[in-house]
Amino acid sequence: MCDALKILAADDDPTMGVLLQAVFAPPHQLHWVADGLAALAAWEASPDFDVLLLDVEMPGLDGLSLAAELRRRHGTAVPIVLLTGREDDDFLARCHALSAIHFAKPVNWGELVARLRALLA
Repeated sequence: MCDALKILAADDDPTMGVLLQAVFAPPHQLHWVADGLAALAAWEASPDFDVLLLDVEMPGLDGLSLAAELRRRHGTAVPIVLLTGREDDDFLARCHALSAIHFAKPVNWGELVARLRALLA
C-alpha cells in the first residue's frame, strides 16, 4: 500500500487486534474495536476510513449485520472486508449482496495486504 491507510477493524479476539496493529503499523492508522456496536459508533464518529475489516462473529452486532447497516446508511463507497472461517453458499451470497469481500481465517497476512492494495488501487 503506497499511501497511508485509515482502517477500521472490528474483531472480538484480542490476538487479532495485536496482529492487525502489527500488520498495519504507522504510517497506517488502524482503529481497532472489539465488537460491532463499537465499530458502528466509530464509523458514525469519523466516517472517513479507507476500508473496514470486520470479523463475522462478534458479540452485540455481528459483522454481517454491521455491514448491512453500514450499506443501508452509507451505500457501497467504502470497501468492507469480512474476515471469517465461513465459506458456505448462504454466507457467500450475503457477502455478494452486501458488496463485501470475504477473506478467510486464519488470515494470510501477506495475501490480505496484497488484496487491499489491489482493492484500493
